[in-house]
Amino acid sequence: MMTDKEAQAFMQDVDASAPFWVELHDEDRPTIKIQGRDVPRCLYNLMVTRRDVNLYLHGLKPHRGWKIGDVKAYFGLKGGKQKVADAINAMHSEFMGRFKEQNNDEI
Repeated sequence: MMTDKEAQAFMQDVDASAPFWVELHDEDRPTIKIQGRDVPRCLYNLMVTRRDVNLYLHGLKPHRGWKIGDVKAYFGLKGGKQKVADAINAMHSEFMGRFKEQNNDEI
């Protein structure tokens, strides 16, 4: 998990008005049921995007219409494919760790 200082530094490079961040902080955000648990749609998009960006990083395009620019716009990121991949992987480990902790507390 990121420290507060690391999180603040990360958020300075991100556009907080991007759709991912808006949906993440929305109280009435849509959810998807995965293995019997409600998962926010934005976190599902993060999981799928992590897979796609890592494929793209290794020279594969996930599907014909996929564009790295769409990923940058949705998550509010800037930079080349390596920087975007690093940011997506950091976000995935941070948010999925928090989500798992939250669900373990409920059980």
